[in-house]
Amino acid sequence: MSRLADRYIVADTLSEAWLDAVRLLHDDPSHKVVHLVVRILRPPAEEKSIRDAADSLIEEWNSRSPTKREKPAVDTARNTIFPAAWAHRLPEPAELGEYYRSRYAELCSHRDNERGTYFGRMVAYPRADGGEADQLADTVRKLRQELATPGPKSSRYEVNIYSERQDRNPMSFPCLAHLSLHLHQERLHMQAVYRNEVMVGRAYGNYLGLAQLQEYMARACGLDPGELLVTVNHAEIDGPVGAVARMLEGLAS
Repeated sequence: MSRLADRYIVADTLSEAWLDAVRLLHDDPSHKVVHLVVRILRPPAEEKSIRDAADSLIEEWNSRSPTKREKPAVDTARNTIFPAAWAHRLPEPAELGEYYRSRYAELCSHRDNERGTYFGRMVAYPRADGGEADQLADTVRKLRQELATPGPKSSRYEVNIYSERQDRNPMSFPCLAHLSLHLHQERLHMQAVYRNEVMVGRAYGNYLGLAQLQEYMARACGLDPGELLVTVNHAEIDGPVGAVARMLEGLAS
């Protein structure tokens, strides 16, 4: 098991953060760790060589495992957290949420989305009264209201993904449980809490989705995005270790 200090990663870009996390897990004999903390200083930024390596690793896994459920491409995993193309057309969060809800039933008809999507939980969270809450629009509204005051509150911006009503027996969904946002020095910072994360099939797309969601919310409030902190209760290498080793060697050289 890695020492606690080894499980705290600080990186400039989301690409470097993902690579450092993969390297940490690869070097651990069990290829699994608990309480992994990843701090990304410039979350929207990527490194092309690392992104290409992440894409290639998923493609290799899928080509070697034709009889198993394929791992989603990076952009596919990203879209479960943040529908980037739709958000580009709809910069107002309330409009994006309304459009997403109009397509949500169709999205949930896909096999991998049978229990919903993370972004769906943000804009159509199941309320106790049977209705739905648009947490994205509500959170941006709170931020705008606070920013219009002389002393905006720093910490009252929470977004739930896990639902006690619907997720009493959570299997693969939702691994992302909660988002917390924080105002500090005119930037919007975000923490994401995962109960479990797989590093090959999901993590890069997750980091990308979270970073772009954070940037979208910040821009909607006239802010710059701050740091992204990802806390994972259990993380593991979910692909062939040999392929991961070759990727690490290739990037190192």
